Amino acid sequence: MYFPVLLWSLVIFASFWGYGETLRRALKRPEFDDLGWGLTAAWGMAVTLAIGGFLMMLSLAKAPVLTGVVLLGAAFAFYFISERLAKWTAPAKTQKKSKSKKVNSTGAESPASQQSTASGYATAIANILIWGLAALAFASSIAWPHHIDPNDDLVCYLMLPEKILATGTLIEPFSFQRAGTFGGQALLQAMTMIVGNETNGHVPDRGLAILCIFGILAGALRQVRLPCAIPAFLLLFCFWFVPVPRISTNGAMTGGCLLIALLDGIQRVRSAKPAFDWKLFVPSALLFAGSCSIRPTYAVVIACIFVALLIASVLFNKDWMARWVAIKSLTIIGLLATALLVPFMVVLYQSNGTPVIPPFSGFVSKAYQTYDHPEFSKNFDALLAFLAVPNSLAIFALLLPVLLFPGARDRFWIIGGILAACAVIVIRFGALAYLDLYRYIYPILVPVFLWFLASSLRTASASLHPVGFLQKPATITVVSMMAMMGFLWPNFNQAWLELRMQAQSLPAQFAGNNSFLDPRLKDSYKAIQNRIPPGDKVVTMVDASYWLDYTRNPMFSMNAIGGSSPPPGIPFHQGPDALLDYFRKLGFKYMLAVDFNNAVLLYTRRLWTTNTRPEWFYPQIWRPRFMDFMDNVDAWDRQGKVVAREGNLRLFDLGK
Repeated sequence: MYFPVLLWSLVIFASFWGYGETLRRALKRPEFDDLGWGLTAAWGMAVTLAIGGFLMMLSLAKAPVLTGVVLLGAAFAFYFISERLAKWTAPAKTQKKSKSKKVNSTGAESPASQQSTASGYATAIANILIWGLAALAFASSIAWPHHIDPNDDLVCYLMLPEKILATGTLIEPFSFQRAGTFGGQALLQAMTMIVGNETNGHVPDRGLAILCIFGILAGALRQVRLPCAIPAFLLLFCFWFVPVPRISTNGAMTGGCLLIALLDGIQRVRSAKPAFDWKLFVPSALLFAGSCSIRPTYAVVIACIFVALLIASVLFNKDWMARWVAIKSLTIIGLLATALLVPFMVVLYQSNGTPVIPPFSGFVSKAYQTYDHPEFSKNFDALLAFLAVPNSLAIFALLLPVLLFPGARDRFWIIGGILAACAVIVIRFGALAYLDLYRYIYPILVPVFLWFLASSLRTASASLHPVGFLQKPATITVVSMMAMMGFLWPNFNQAWLELRMQAQSLPAQFAGNNSFLDPRLKDSYKAIQNRIPPGDKVVTMVDASYWLDYTRNPMFSMNAIGGSSPPPGIPFHQGPDALLDYFRKLGFKYMLAVDFNNAVLLYTRRLWTTNTRPEWFYPQIWRPRFMDFMDNVDAWDRQGKVVAREGNLRLFDLGK
């Protein structure tokens, strides 16, 4: 399946570019004439997410429809590329040959010609290296075997795209993880899995998004001249050696990709003449909504950026009309983005009873939303430990050249807003282990800092004094930062992963390469589901929920027990009869559950009796709920409600 998925992923990327180019041409604004392929593809990704959100609201985002969405974008790309090729291959006008020859009296080439040839060879080698790494990275994303979290991926994240393809929407009322996202990442994964399967869950993040970020950085640096071309090459070269901190297939760099495209869009809006035109705001609104659909944390980041820019406009803009234009522009972008997020909010409300969490809880237990705890956010030692860990220091070290050297407009205010948002996120998730917090701020800060560095190099290259004060420190600092990123961070990241794996204590039955379950178990899932009458409603509590057929039965998965549940909520500590009555009233006829003594990880009794994870809420909030639920389900087993067994799976008849 490797090569079909690789080809399909390239078609998806071409589709992104096609939609982005269509939008760029439709807007007809001169500010968007020089986007480059990276920004154009990021625009197209945002357009695709907006289309997908609307389709999910109508329950139309099934495999055939999403296939049509991808192929339509690819058709646009084919047309535009064909048009460009026709222009490039058109016969050029003939010109009279010059009688002068670029040779000296001895017939040899001039020194200028030799220098130009040497520069051409260096440029060609640099392009081969950078593009070769890009091709290798994209190709490896198709079969990326790492960073699968059995607590999240096996029971939830890898199921969400399969659910979209089967049902056209994303309704999971018992899923705590589903409640925390609008579903944009799952939608991109679903597009990939039209041809692929759950093993290709990393493609949108490790492949499509990373390639977009590279394109955005390359576009920002494409006109950089010597001596800035050397650190520009090093930035693009080392970009491929920076490991992305991931523990699951959920989105990381996808949101960062759309974020830096949004920052570029805001820069173009603020420099446009005339300054107020609704066409200017459409791309930024799409990128705003797209990044929020990946992770709601990006809403916090973008809101802080907008507030910072509004403050800067009010305080430092002497022209009252310019102030009003800035305020009105950012407000319109925010309102348009909110409108584009409405379809995602509608689906989330249908799924978990809330348009967005926080501030609205919906079906989500408030106990599970408790992230503030003295062990971190109120403990100075723990906060200092987070800031001093090498991973965090490496990120913040990039801040130095960004602050020192000019690039994007109002960079201090933008960075201030982003850092304020990261502080909110760190405090909000203060109950997590500090090594986990690193992966929340990395996708925000690193793409943004790299984009600022590229802007600084472009500014320095265009300077009238290329060897002046600003140029030398910029070159030296960027070289040192890129070297540190490229060749030291892998060691830090590996140590971080080893610590986390030791804390999780993965069981022996989990795949040895830390990726997926034994595929032979899939037959057990199919066999036991065939015992359920088609159309009957089922609640599931299984290791690999992505192996279930959601076109045959309406099935809803449980992960964090009690984290999200329809009113009146799962009855804890009230016995098996109360739990049975709860599911019956919701219309469930069957439950499909694993044997809790022989499950992979999340549903094992061993995890909840000998839990070694550092988060305080695991033993205090999660453990009592998991143990009580497991005890009640096992009581049903003893009462004879099990009607089928396959592998480590049990099928319960809730009407029995």
